[in-house]
Amino acid sequence: MTEIDRGRGDPLRVLELSANRALTTMPWGVLSRIVPDPRKAENPQALRHLSARERRQAEARNDVQRKIKSTKKAENAKAYARYLAEAIKGEREERWATPPFALWLEDGLDIVQARSPFGTDKVAYLPYEAIGVLVDAETQHLAHWLLYDDPEAFGLTAAQVSGRIVGVEVYHGIDIVAARQTFHDRNLLGVIPNKNVALAADSMNVATNIATTLLKEVQVIDPVSGTLVPLKAMVSAGQRQLKASDPEWMTLSTLRSFVVAALFGKAGFEKTSGSIADLPEGCKREAALREINDALTRVFAAFGPAFRARTSTVIASPAVFAALGAVVHRAMSWSDPGDSLHIDDVMKLLVDVRWERDPKYWEGTAGRLTSSGSFSLAGGVKDNASKITAALSDAQSPRYLAVRHGSVGAP
Repeated sequence: MTEIDRGRGDPLRVLELSANRALTTMPWGVLSRIVPDPRKAENPQALRHLSARERRQAEARNDVQRKIKSTKKAENAKAYARYLAEAIKGEREERWATPPFALWLEDGLDIVQARSPFGTDKVAYLPYEAIGVLVDAETQHLAHWLLYDDPEAFGLTAAQVSGRIVGVEVYHGIDIVAARQTFHDRNLLGVIPNKNVALAADSMNVATNIATTLLKEVQVIDPVSGTLVPLKAMVSAGQRQLKASDPEWMTLSTLRSFVVAALFGKAGFEKTSGSIADLPEGCKREAALREINDALTRVFAAFGPAFRARTSTVIASPAVFAALGAVVHRAMSWSDPGDSLHIDDVMKLLVDVRWERDPKYWEGTAGRLTSSGSFSLAGGVKDNASKITAALSDAQSPRYLAVRHGSVGAP
């Protein structure tokens, strides 16, 4: 074939993966013509005004897809719409990605060969009346509809939304049973990354961005060579939890919790597991990097042996390290003036803390005795960090004396 025959349908250049699966791209506006707003399929009033062909599509959609109304999917679509708006406007630069849509068409596509400067191409004719169902990425599709319905609210135009080029996997010529199976496999067989991994990968998160920058800028003493190395040599970026045999001192999520607490103080404990879009009032990124770098460098220099012996100490546990972040927050230039300390005074506060993993010092504060008599660092940042912060920095707290001299009556 040398010429496109538009009488046969919309021509799409495709990569044919199998007899029933092809990859292509198209403007989202074309996809919206093939796959109507999925909210209509769940609206009994709207269904009454659809054509017979549109009702069949709605019935197939409801047979394959999850509900939108009164589910988390509706809220996710709103967040997705904001994300897409930022991407379309260029605010995320190249730090964004969306998966291809997975489109099911019950009828097979008319695919022909065509000559091109690159050799033989495949062209699929998409019937002008084609209508289909998304077996994956429907939330993204709904997000586009939200943008298209009210583009001005997102700082966009309707043309920007409908003209966005999207990737589409087309599953064609398979029945609805196969479509449901595709939906199942695409949505339920994948391994969802845990929250720690997801947060570590989010460079648009200001706390993660600062933490990953500090990995390169903070210098610590390598326990083997005795030379200065970047902190990233002592931090595991990919693991959720370290094994006893791992040489690193902590995970990236633990370092990030320190950063969040250094930024926000004790109020940051509730923020450690969520995304953080903005720095606290009065805090600039350059100042945060400089001052947290200084604090971390002082902490690692003063307590390096405790970090190196992390399996027998408490200092590198998430809750204790986050509490340390809240203590050094008092030395940050954006902290409450009525509670501020110089970094030298912060370090003096900590100098006589006993970091040994011993119930005599940490029972009921950073952990508890188990039924077998061993000491467990039970509880995470939200559970224990406030108690630990009091123990480290509040001289009026009984825990303050306990972590320095031992609890009365402790083993």
